[in-house]
Amino acid sequence: MKRKRKGSITVFISLSLASVLLLFFLLLDLARIQGQRKKADLISDIAAQSVFADYNRYLWDNYRILGVDASYGTGGGADFSLMESRMQEYLIKNGLSADTKGRDFYQLTTEVCEVSKYVFLTDDSGRAFLKQAAEQQKSEIAADAVKRTKDAIEQIKESRNENGDVEKMVDDGSSAMEKSAKNSETETQGNSEEYTKPGPDEVNPIEQIKEWKNNGILSQVLPSSTKISVKKADLSETVSKRTLSKGSKASEEKLSASEKILFAEYEKSHFSNYRKNLGHDGLNYEWEYVLCGKDSDKDNLASTVSKLLVAREVENYASLMADEGKIAQADTHALTLAGWTGNTAIINAVFWGLTAAWAYTESVLDVRLLLSGGKVSVFKSSDEWTTDNLLELADWFDVNKKAKECGIGIKYEDYLLILSGMQSQKTLGLRSLDLLENSVRMQRDYENLRLDQLVTGADFKYRYSSVPAFFSLFALSDRNFPTMKFEKTKKMTYLTK
Repeated sequence: MKRKRKGSITVFISLSLASVLLLFFLLLDLARIQGQRKKADLISDIAAQSVFADYNRYLWDNYRILGVDASYGTGGGADFSLMESRMQEYLIKNGLSADTKGRDFYQLTTEVCEVSKYVFLTDDSGRAFLKQAAEQQKSEIAADAVKRTKDAIEQIKESRNENGDVEKMVDDGSSAMEKSAKNSETETQGNSEEYTKPGPDEVNPIEQIKEWKNNGILSQVLPSSTKISVKKADLSETVSKRTLSKGSKASEEKLSASEKILFAEYEKSHFSNYRKNLGHDGLNYEWEYVLCGKDSDKDNLASTVSKLLVAREVENYASLMADEGKIAQADTHALTLAGWTGNTAIINAVFWGLTAAWAYTESVLDVRLLLSGGKVSVFKSSDEWTTDNLLELADWFDVNKKAKECGIGIKYEDYLLILSGMQSQKTLGLRSLDLLENSVRMQRDYENLRLDQLVTGADFKYRYSSVPAFFSLFALSDRNFPTMKFEKTKKMTYLTK
């Protein structure tokens, strides 16, 4: 028969055991709190990244640009409560569900889940868009290529400053001759006896060029059989024309010269142009639109050709003025046309007009070559020059005749790259976004998309709460233990820096 024995412990032992257990459960709760901090950080990161994974697929597939539509297809403006609801869903899927089987000792309750700051794709004249595009090209374009483009831009700017407006020289030369003709009957004193007034059959390249230019810019450089896109776009509500929604994280940072050239390289790869059709919806000559901003492909091409002509005129004029033989031809014919006046100012004006007319003709031939896919040297040597005789410029008006192909030169797209590098950040950004929005809104389900609702960067704020799980076992009453709070912030952006 078993004997029953009475046992007892001292008060000291009781208090000691209680203290040990209290310390043990306190340590458990502290370990749990550290785990909850890690969990809060992890699920906050997952929620933020999941929201940013909802980027517009069309823009990525066609233009490699990332952005989340904050209106979620409604077109009614950015509604960040929708984005916050999506984040809440992701939080629940990753550990906050009330349906967790058993007891989750790391369970958290969400008190705050909000978007505190945000950046739209169109903010600061499309800075986020320009930065994204430029970053893509950094790994594809060598630093030497960027430097060569920068040098070419500086050369053109310097030459333009030195040589002035070449086409104005043609007009000034023509005006000088008209003035001398009007004054010839009344102001005969000072006329040179060495030269006689030229007859009506005397070749006058200045007047020939002026008459030729009246035919229209495209008719000078493209055969009539050339198929030119007739597409048009409604620009009344484009990004560059309307009042845009603005984000709450404004930045004054400007694109560097290198970043601007990298963006131009992006245009070369991702925008259609006269020489390359990428099959995007909307305008066919996308790059030309960014340069000129017209509402039709034809007008954008014509304006681009005009810009090319101006650039080539400046370069060709510099090359011509470095050639003594060509200067001698122009000087001789200036005396033939205006030497009879004995007026040095008139003779000089005619000389400059002749050299400008010559440079213009050579430039037209260059543009024809560029449009056909050929290469032209930025600054030509004598051997690369096509029009050798000043008095035979009219022979080159035939639109099928082109400049000599240059072995070392640049193509049409390279010239567009240079012209883009000379544009302002605002023009580059907003006109490019015009194209993207016009193209994406032609797609099913994206008809209401507005790029000034596309988020490219955001700050997210979270606050979670939790009550002690182990320490509360020692509660001697029904009173509530203090709630633990965990606050987290996440900064998200599609930019690498």
